[in-house]
Amino acid sequence: MRGALILVATAGLVAGCGGEHGGAPAGPPEKDVRLTSCVLSRKLHAGRVRGVITNTAGRTAGYVVQIDILDGGGNPVDTALHAETEIAPGAKVTFSAGGVQTYSGKITCRVASVRRTLR
Repeated sequence: MRGALILVATAGLVAGCGGEHGGAPAGPPEKDVRLTSCVLSRKLHAGRVRGVITNTAGRTAGYVVQIDILDGGGNPVDTALHAETEIAPGAKVTFSAGGVQTYSGKITCRVASVRRTLR
């Protein structure tokens, strides 16, 4: 009988969880980030990325976004990072991030990873 009670209590805890750290289930955090531009800085000759983070999680959230900066052949030449500590549910935040490696030539950018922490 004791084993059945533990199983029921555990099932109740799992069913009550939803999303990260409780609350409404959230979709993949990568869907919350959209890159709006990816250019080579004229002064620094390093990648400069702009984008928008939209918090779709239903709770205040923090985000850490890693962006790969790629050469014309699609090979990574640098990484840019951006962090936001608190974005209200449904809010949009524009961001700018830059690489540090100098490069000449065409570049493209892609979101490599997104970590979202619900508050």
